[in-house]
Amino acid sequence: MGDVIFVHGLTGSPTETWTSSGQEPDGKYWPAWLGTDLPHLNLYTVGYPASLFAKWAKKEQDLYERAKNTLELMSSYGIGERPLVFVGHSLGGLLIKQMLRTAQESTEPAWKKIAESCCGVMFMATPHNGSSLADLLSHFTAGFSSVHVETLKKDSSALLELNESFRSLCGKQSVDVTVFYEMFKTKGAAIVVDRNSADPGLSGIMLIPIDADHVSICVPDDRHSLVYRSVYSRLKRLLPQATPVGNDFADLEDMTVRSVLDRRDLQTKMIAADRDHEYGLANEYQNKFARLFARSGLIASSTKLYNDLLSDVEQRFHDLVYHPLICRNASHDDIAMAIQARVIDPLAEKYSDHSAASSTIRNALYFLTERCHVRWDKP
Repeated sequence: MGDVIFVHGLTGSPTETWTSSGQEPDGKYWPAWLGTDLPHLNLYTVGYPASLFAKWAKKEQDLYERAKNTLELMSSYGIGERPLVFVGHSLGGLLIKQMLRTAQESTEPAWKKIAESCCGVMFMATPHNGSSLADLLSHFTAGFSSVHVETLKKDSSALLELNESFRSLCGKQSVDVTVFYEMFKTKGAAIVVDRNSADPGLSGIMLIPIDADHVSICVPDDRHSLVYRSVYSRLKRLLPQATPVGNDFADLEDMTVRSVLDRRDLQTKMIAADRDHEYGLANEYQNKFARLFARSGLIASSTKLYNDLLSDVEQRFHDLVYHPLICRNASHDDIAMAIQARVIDPLAEKYSDHSAASSTIRNALYFLTERCHVRWDKP
């Protein structure tokens, strides 16, 4: 289990940069292929403005500012709590190095965790020593190049210093580094990042040539492309699926699977509990929760979160509503008040950091009813 962060480059986007021209069954966005092939991983893409010309980039942040901005966003989502691998294209690789440097030097504990949890970085055509094309762009667009083009100038002292910091980090902790570099000219004009510029100067790493230009290097056509196979196999090695330690929780029940204890369908249960008039809404509520779960079901951390929430709902309903009230013939009004006060309100508060609302808990209760984990009538 772990997190994978994709960071695009100059003029890129969090979706188009990683969108292939191929025709895989699950679409052209290849991080989604990884989500299918490695479902235990959490996959994210970072988006940020990175224009080519200053007149389009007046409000853009430099690398240091963008690194702080991105670190705060990432830490708010719990990045740093699990092993972490970055994948960066072009300028995105430089931003990754700046984030790691800033995080390492920060006094903010959540930011420092991001640097400490990093176990791998994959660079795709990243100009560690600058790119000669950046000099050309600056020359032909005099006065209009953005802060990002200035950063990419060949032999930039800022880039050399940033690379020294990255090499120092790799020396202090185990960071697996992979480098892909382009072999074709972009638009027939020039190789943007050649082998020398793509080399971060770390001993023992492989520099992998790719039959692509600067743009196409990060968009593999299909799952058989070298870039995809390499990223997939390396992520599988660096972030393996966790295996249970011992047998303490080997029999922990999966709350999303139907229970064998009560096979009646939702409508039959509602009728038996003299709640047949509630069936339409109950079915709508449980469907809402089922759809919400399905959208996050491939993400391992989300699966655990949903299962924890469902377990809490079941326990509170049984202990605080079903046995003391339903089994003693309490009125529907008393049961409704108890569900609100003893189940919905406290659990909505408990899971509020995960954007749970009262409706989330209510929908989960009916989802459990449909999945045969709770009942509303006496035995």
